[in-house]
Amino acid sequence: MSAGVDGMQDRPALLIDIGNTRLKWAWCDRVEPCTAGTLPTPWRESGAVAHADGGLSQAAAQWRALRGDGPMPAVWITNVAGPVIATAVDNILADAFGACPQVEWVRSTAAHGDLRNGYREPTQLGVDRWVSSIGAHACLPGGNLLIVTAGTATTLDVVTVGADGPCFEGGLILPGLSLMLGTLARNTAQLPALDADDAGATGLATWADNTHDAIAAGCLAAQAGAIERVWRVLCARGPARCLLSGGARHALAPALARTVPVALHDNLVLLGLHAMAAA
Repeated sequence: MSAGVDGMQDRPALLIDIGNTRLKWAWCDRVEPCTAGTLPTPWRESGAVAHADGGLSQAAAQWRALRGDGPMPAVWITNVAGPVIATAVDNILADAFGACPQVEWVRSTAAHGDLRNGYREPTQLGVDRWVSSIGAHACLPGGNLLIVTAGTATTLDVVTVGADGPCFEGGLILPGLSLMLGTLARNTAQLPALDADDAGATGLATWADNTHDAIAAGCLAAQAGAIERVWRVLCARGPARCLLSGGARHALAPALARTVPVALHDNLVLLGLHAMAAA
């Protein structure tokens, strides 16, 4: 199911971000361009469900209720989880709406609008990273951006505005905070299992006097250190802004408070899909 989506302003839109472990979605009654200089959440309802354990059926029921007797929504989707989950989402869309809606499965491209994809092989850029950059640039078009998504992986992506126009220059990918913590617990003897909430509660210490806090602060410091390094390099080129999203954002934000001013957002991938639908 793939087609260009026309007449977006006249009907609702369902925006779907299929991540490695969860499906995140947002419902817009209408899609209109966002005001430049703001970082909005331009949807009426949103949610997130696990791929397994009935999560997709739960999402379908919510979408069916949101549509009610209204027109069929246009659907925009990013997917980094592969073809099996894509087929499952096709099926729940048909279940939710009683027929197959018009769907745009977004792919990474060499450019979108005035934003150029500077990846060596543009189509190899993760679609979630590309669409996040589209959303961030559409809302904050005037300067350089560091876009941090703290999910299963933590991604750091750089968008600059230079003489040749806006460009996604590239970035870094490292294990996410929960993945770092879980790997330590699984692959070393007698170390406790922690999650991102534990790290956020412990905070960023220079060093710790117990194993629990040493693990939490160490993994948090690794994440914050990578962000701070890229931030310093980017700021050396001129004024910049750092945007932070993803499930671990609330644990990371306090660790960056003294070194990197961050603006938090629920989901920059969904914001990018909204920008594409409104374009």
